[in-house]
Amino acid sequence: MQGTDTVVLDGRYAESRAAALSLIAELERSVAENELRLPSLPDVVLAIRDRLADENVTLGEIVELVSSDPALAARLMQTANSALFFRGNGPVTTLHTAVARLGYRMVRNVALSLAAQQIFIGYETRAIHGPLSAIWKHSVHVAALAHRLARFKTDLNPEEAFLAGLLHEVGKLYILMQCKDRPELVASEAFQGVVAQWHGRVGRVVIETWGLASELADAVAGHEAEPLAVEEPVTMTALVAVANFLAEHVTRGGGSLADCPPLGALALDEETFAWLLKAGDVDIRMFMLAFGT
Repeated sequence: MQGTDTVVLDGRYAESRAAALSLIAELERSVAENELRLPSLPDVVLAIRDRLADENVTLGEIVELVSSDPALAARLMQTANSALFFRGNGPVTTLHTAVARLGYRMVRNVALSLAAQQIFIGYETRAIHGPLSAIWKHSVHVAALAHRLARFKTDLNPEEAFLAGLLHEVGKLYILMQCKDRPELVASEAFQGVVAQWHGRVGRVVIETWGLASELADAVAGHEAEPLAVEEPVTMTALVAVANFLAEHVTRGGGSLADCPPLGALALDEETFAWLLKAGDVDIRMFMLAFGT
């Protein structure tokens, strides 16, 4: 019986390794040709992205674009009425007020968030919904920490930092999506190796394919290799690296400042760290409610 079990296990290992090698070959080709099997962003997201490149864009134009997509309009209303953006002036009841309260960059972030969820965590990927959802929740956590660190510790734009955190593991989402018809592969050691080796490069191609900023592409591709001892001036890549570390190793489960390595320009004292944990936890829960996790 034991011999039979060994043969079965060896067979499964060989199958998962062969599947992983096939996936690597496909990723190598896709990255080399800068061409992923990736659905296009929805037209409304592309329109928002393009209009926000114009400094003269008006609030009315953005509201008109958003109103053409009922799902996005509903998500914006929900986000604007969340505790994170509530300003004590009463609930938001119109899309115009929601866009004004959130600001243009956060409107773009909400639109991209909704699009990413529709692309990667939709009906077609239900067989791997668990791993995809776990990555998305972690990404929202990193986005919340990056937003707060950028606001209080750097000169970086907090909304841009939020987006970088939200999409920092988009390469993992893409690679996982390639296994929607082979969910048994996801748990294999061979597949985890593929994800670790390739998600940064794949993530860069996703960001570039979507026509987003090169600073964002650099952060997605390079945050895991970035030293945590951050130097001045703080880059978006360094900020995401620290936010990712804090989300993975420190702020989850009540960590302490002693668990942090030297963070250089993003170093935290005990008071700031305690505040980050407390206030950041509120942000994280609000962002998770607003961004559909």
